[in-house]
Amino acid sequence: MKKLLSITLMFLICSCSDTNEVGNSPLETIAEPTSISKEAYIYTLGEVMIKWTAFKHSVKAQVGGVFKSSIVEGFTESTDLNTAVSGVTFKIPVKSTSTNDTVRDYKIVNSFFKTMANTDFITGKIISLNNNGSGLLSIRMNNSQVEKKFNWEMDQSTREIYIKTSIDILSWGAQSSLDALNEVCLEQHTGPDGKNVLWPNVDITVIVDL
Repeated sequence: MKKLLSITLMFLICSCSDTNEVGNSPLETIAEPTSISKEAYIYTLGEVMIKWTAFKHSVKAQVGGVFKSSIVEGFTESTDLNTAVSGVTFKIPVKSTSTNDTVRDYKIVNSFFKTMANTDFITGKIISLNNNGSGLLSIRMNNSQVEKKFNWEMDQSTREIYIKTSIDILSWGAQSSLDALNEVCLEQHTGPDGKNVLWPNVDITVIVDL
């Protein structure tokens, strides 16, 4: 009887010892590290800045300005940039133009924009935005609507998109408005060579915080 008890006791001790040893249990599992998934970035409409650069003199000296105000509609918050931006419409009050020179601003608004037909606002639409850094938009002024290609790039650190294009004012039939502005700015538009030149080309950069 004592011998039987001894054998039973030894069996229990060995059994307890085996189950407590780390790494020997066939039921033991190793927890895998939990992966943290990043949430997709959602594009939202923030501040909009519209900059323009015109050119005067034979050597194309730059004259820079901005539109201080704009109305943007149709933006869709999305994780997809194309979905967010395509179809957006814009409305720019021409009186919001600013070159940090109040006299020049007055001349641009009244002798240029105000001599166009129905151009209290420049209006337009982002028709498409492609993944290859190109896109298509439309701009309406002087009762004419013109489609223009543009290039774009995204600053990944600030989430700002830069949309850039160049326009020719004559595409909107605005030769007379260009001449009117040149007339009231005759002295400023006359270069060192004595020639009076105001170019019809304007570079536009739109910066949007997304």
